[in-house]
Amino acid sequence: MDMKPNFSLKLLIDEEQNKVVLAETCKDFADVLCSLLTLPMGTIVRLLEKHQNPQSSSIVGCFHNLYKSVLDMDIDNFKTPGCKNLLMYPRSMQESHCRKLKLNVDDTEATKFFVCPNFVSVESCCKVYSNISTSRCSCGNSMTREFQVEDGEQDKVDGVFLSCRTSFIITDDMKVAVNSMGHVLNVLNDLGYSGFDKLQEMVIDVGLEEVLTLLGCLFTSDAPLTDTFLRNHCMEMKPKVLTPLVQESRVAGEVNDVTTLKVYVRKSDKVILYAECREEFVDFLFTFLVIPLGFAWELSVDHLNMGCVGNLRRSVKELRFEQRRESTEPKCMLPYYYSFFTQLLDVVIQETPEYECLVSRRSYNSSRLSKNIKKSVLADGERVAKLTPMVTSDSASTGLVKGETNFIVSDDLVVTAMNSSSTISLLSKLQMNISDIEEQVISIGKAQAISLLRASLITTSALSNGLSNFLSKIKLKEASTTTFKIPKSEKIL
Repeated sequence: MDMKPNFSLKLLIDEEQNKVVLAETCKDFADVLCSLLTLPMGTIVRLLEKHQNPQSSSIVGCFHNLYKSVLDMDIDNFKTPGCKNLLMYPRSMQESHCRKLKLNVDDTEATKFFVCPNFVSVESCCKVYSNISTSRCSCGNSMTREFQVEDGEQDKVDGVFLSCRTSFIITDDMKVAVNSMGHVLNVLNDLGYSGFDKLQEMVIDVGLEEVLTLLGCLFTSDAPLTDTFLRNHCMEMKPKVLTPLVQESRVAGEVNDVTTLKVYVRKSDKVILYAECREEFVDFLFTFLVIPLGFAWELSVDHLNMGCVGNLRRSVKELRFEQRRESTEPKCMLPYYYSFFTQLLDVVIQETPEYECLVSRRSYNSSRLSKNIKKSVLADGERVAKLTPMVTSDSASTGLVKGETNFIVSDDLVVTAMNSSSTISLLSKLQMNISDIEEQVISIGKAQAISLLRASLITTSALSNGLSNFLSKIKLKEASTTTFKIPKSEKIL
């Protein structure tokens, strides 16, 4: 990725306090800020760790542990290698938009489309495509012939996420607004400045390194611009206490409890030490890595004080073009190949995309797929082939990890398959009185799912902070055992 500066940013600085008061920027940089909200949480973790920030493991709550659990988990515990890849490099519905940015911080490889080498010669081989080259066609061949997909929005010229032709003002706490003299005066007045006598202008170059530092500071700092451009580092996340925890009555659209989760609790302080679960609950936890940052914040019910993420998200929503956009689009849509166990988080799954390709008797007339090919362009001997995605376990339609597997989940969301860990070793590490450990069950519904996500974002004890409020007085032997089964999300009609 190009490491050269991509933008020039004008900062207004209070030198006496060593603080950025505000920044004036072009639409292209504001577009990049908007794109940060579309990044999947797993991508954010990977980018921050790749950025080699020594404190990156404490920036995003338990998400670093959750992501590392995917990396460390044996490939044999996943249904296919492609399933693990979908979590290591999660895909975004905004992928094509982000590739139009002047600086795209997401280095995830573009989604690819493959067909069978017998695409032309065999009728049954020209009906499906796959996003994974290792998929096998019904004829037995690997689907290795790569196609490009035409971008249906090439006529969009005025920006990527922002449609207005103007510059923008960004305050130190990441509030973004359209540039105007009145707005600048209001910001200065609100901060107690009567003039510019204590302020100095500074023009700086901004590239990938600075944007990644800013991304980390969004989670931990009340002054991300100052910490990024004057101090050049991210603060460590301060410990937060969730009070009160999410209550079921506060969650709109509550569904019935859909599972019971076995947990091991330290009776003296109600700390949840570990949970034992089957593959379905692990699939559910792994969805945390796939959802975008903006939605994770929105879903936190009372909108967590998660650094300055909220200020950026609210600013984007308040802009007029964003309001029009959100009126017709769901809050969170995931690509169709993530159609697994997402009901609890109100995630909408993309409708299965169909494509067309122009084919002649002898060869492909084009190596591109299109949403719609005009039939008037057909020449003699040409036809339009309609392709739908291959339905395989690679698409995660039935989950990511293999069935009939037991897992252990620690309080800080380290997920381990029980076939590769020692229960005796885990218990011995606790160094505590066995009589102080109690088995309990927790009923998991929408409220508990959101509470767990909420705690995962800002604490390093997700199970305790997210689920302790829902601990049951019922002992395990008194509870009826059930298996974890979340209904699949309905696809868009």
